Amino acid sequence: MKQPTNTTVVIGAGPYGLSIAAHLRAKNIPTRVFGKTMDFWQKMPADMYLKSFWSAASLSDPAGKYTLDKYAASIGSHEQRPIPLPFFLEYCRWFQEHAVPDIDPTYVQSLTHDGEQFHMELADGRSLDASHVVVATGIAPFANLPEYARNLPPSLASHTQEHTDLTPFKGRNVAVVGRGQSALEYAALLHEAGANVEVIARGPIIWINRKLYDRTGPARHIFYPPSDVGPPGLNWVIAYPQIFSRLPEKMRDSIDKRAVRPAGAQWLRPRVEGKVRLTPETSIVKATPQGEGLHCELSDGTTRDIDYLFLGTGYQADLDTLQFIAPELRQKVLTQDGSPLQTLSFESSVPHLYFVGALSGFTFGPICRFVAGSGAAAHQIAQHVARTSTHTSDTLLTA
Repeated sequence: MKQPTNTTVVIGAGPYGLSIAAHLRAKNIPTRVFGKTMDFWQKMPADMYLKSFWSAASLSDPAGKYTLDKYAASIGSHEQRPIPLPFFLEYCRWFQEHAVPDIDPTYVQSLTHDGEQFHMELADGRSLDASHVVVATGIAPFANLPEYARNLPPSLASHTQEHTDLTPFKGRNVAVVGRGQSALEYAALLHEAGANVEVIARGPIIWINRKLYDRTGPARHIFYPPSDVGPPGLNWVIAYPQIFSRLPEKMRDSIDKRAVRPAGAQWLRPRVEGKVRLTPETSIVKATPQGEGLHCELSDGTTRDIDYLFLGTGYQADLDTLQFIAPELRQKVLTQDGSPLQTLSFESSVPHLYFVGALSGFTFGPICRFVAGSGAAAHQIAQHVARTSTHTSDTLLTA
């Protein structure tokens, strides 16, 4: 008879996967991590910067030995404002080498559950069992495409996440749809690469205002917690996902919409205003291939003929998007609006199956979309795995 395993598998090796693995291993829990380290982040243009502040960008280990401050000190550097993407990636590599040294870069192709154990098939033909599984696959699978763009060929339009090198767009006429940080930063990078750029946004272009932070000196820490997600007042509630999860659903939804409304960082503003054409309060209603480009019809009655369309249209978490989860297992995971219902330990309705990152945002709030949320998830999951030697589960948090 096959002996059950006590191994915990973490699927994904981004900020959440690395942080959770670090906490699990600190408790001497047998842990395996699958996925390419910081894969999503590695594909971003090298000239990008993080929107998150320094205090909110450290990965989490239980002893606090591998923070951004510790990394900067180890290389004789200092706090970066804003944080350059290459610096952050080097920090994450340093964190991984020290806290989670043996990542397996193989992808998980299928995840099933027999009622007792989880079973995984890997892309290289191997298979393994696990007692606990943490799904930390990041946001890449959830790229949101507006309906008018879903059937356009990638030679004419694609989500911004598909682009690492923007130099091929030098001298070309491009449009960027969106008004969040990603859309606005891609617009700046495209302009700096020599493209002729227009930003088309269905709402106003908003720039984050941090007057309280800039003008209150040491008192700024009263108004802004280290996690730094959301406006003053709401940000302290958002900083504690366990507290956020106990709020009524309507209140959680209202806070979420206010906290993560599309906006650009102040440091990005001078690279956009006066450099690219801004067309707010306008939407593309139809985009049709025409010759080697696109003919776009806008909601204000005007048209655009462009060479390429960049979709900075964000992400929409939906469990059904994760094709590696077997249908019979997916059906056992209770969801609401595409997100799993979860306990305070990030456990789903399937005992010992956990979801983190954007998929946990419905329960735990907008901090789950940022690196800053990795610490709470890592702590709760490691504690729960350590104490669940039998198949027990906590109470699901529902609306």
